[in-house]
Amino acid sequence: MTTTDRLTTRALAPALPRRALAGLALAAGLGLSALPALAQVAQPRQIAVQGEGQASAAPTEAFIAGGTQIQARTAREAMDGNARAMRQVQEALRQAGIADRDVASSGLSLQPQLEYPSGGRPRVTGYVAGHRLRVRVRDLATLGDVLDKMVAAGANQIDGLQLSVPDWSAKVDEAREAAIVDARRKAEVLAKSAGARLGKVLSITESGGALPPPVMRSRASGVSAAYESTPIATGDQTFRLSVSIAWELVD
Repeated sequence: MTTTDRLTTRALAPALPRRALAGLALAAGLGLSALPALAQVAQPRQIAVQGEGQASAAPTEAFIAGGTQIQARTAREAMDGNARAMRQVQEALRQAGIADRDVASSGLSLQPQLEYPSGGRPRVTGYVAGHRLRVRVRDLATLGDVLDKMVAAGANQIDGLQLSVPDWSAKVDEAREAAIVDARRKAEVLAKSAGARLGKVLSITESGGALPPPVMRSRASGVSAAYESTPIATGDQTFRLSVSIAWELVD
């Protein structure tokens, strides 16, 4: 390397950092100059309101949960006795106009009965066999009569009754639409009082969703549960929900 080359190299070496620093300073200056512009972006004025809605419908069908329970000395006797009782119940359901497709077994059980003598080991004194059905009643006018016939035929366990609205999802949509109308009505009143009007919708949130009709539990045991015509009050099923909606406010 000549003397001229060494001088040129030393002259360029300090120049490179200065150029890099100048570029960094320029970039930093541009970034800082953009901050005031970002800070000046105003958030839109908005209003958030909650609306409530509901819709009612009369149930059109019912589901009965019930069956037979037989106690006997041996497991075989308990199962045989329960089978005879259940056949009678199923035949009574057919006589009441319930189709076989609307009757389904929902549980079968066999349990020992134990006696705990004082100071001794527990011993088996007998067995209890049970058979549960889920019965769909499509004509509510016959519901009380169906219950009566089940019990008269040998059903000694009624575990629950569910009244159902088959098209409940349509009723939920109806309640949802009512909640939106209610929210908009409230928002328009508030916006007008503030000298503004509603702009575009910014967000919608649903809460308190309406669910299918709950099970109405009414447990009864023994054949005395129903021998006279059993009155059933069906009433209406009500579906409720709420929505929270935010609107932009404009002048």
